Amino acid sequence: MRHLATTAAGIAAAILLTGCGAGDAGKTTAPTSKNGTSVTSGSVGSFEVETALKNADPARYSAEITTETYAGSTLTVVMAGRMNFNGPAPTGKLTLKTSESVPEDQAFSMETILLEDASYTRTLDDDGAAGEWQRTGLDPASTGLADYGAYAQLLLGLGAKARKGPEEVDGVPAYRLSGSLTQDQLRTVDRRVYDRMRTEGTQEFACDVWVNESGRVVRFEQWLEVSGNSGHNVVKLKNFSDPVPVSAPK
Repeated sequence: MRHLATTAAGIAAAILLTGCGAGDAGKTTAPTSKNGTSVTSGSVGSFEVETALKNADPARYSAEITTETYAGSTLTVVMAGRMNFNGPAPTGKLTLKTSESVPEDQAFSMETILLEDASYTRTLDDDGAAGEWQRTGLDPASTGLADYGAYAQLLLGLGAKARKGPEEVDGVPAYRLSGSLTQDQLRTVDRRVYDRMRTEGTQEFACDVWVNESGRVVRFEQWLEVSGNSGHNVVKLKNFSDPVPVSAPK
């Protein structure tokens, strides 16, 4: 368990900053019974996933997002909040907290405000006391949450082998796409991921995407390799709504 929190934080950060990961070899499904998410195969209403993605509303919207980070099979970090999508860069407010599996001397809790050009982060104590906000400048073209819809389109391009069929995610009909993506496939879709993959020598990574009938991604999973450690991020999106206002802290 040594350095578990440090490793977990790096993996969690990858969902925000890189999105890159490992191939299928280390791919295992994280437990779902503990977090309340149900993914069920079988008799689920079918729809054309290509049509759903093509007809997805391009207007800005917001969604509740939860990301669970696993180091191996151990849940280590949970990130949650509401984010705005379909803008120049995702914006919103998130909390990031280690799980009970992390040793007390490595545990942390923090909150982050993401704007198009900067992020603000502060630590939180167990009693709710907060530290000072720390500002970090961002380049909208190179940072932010992954464009999950773009990943779905890339997986569609892999053909029949990536189409795993209809499944139910938390009671919502969805279509699951699964496969491995290479550096070259990411080059024109997500340059930040492409550059990071080249730097780290990563040739491909595995991911799964679940798309609902409205063309929104409701679940995204990726398998990561961070500093030689394997990890797994599970992203869940729900309660889609209008964009929410986000501003710098005062």
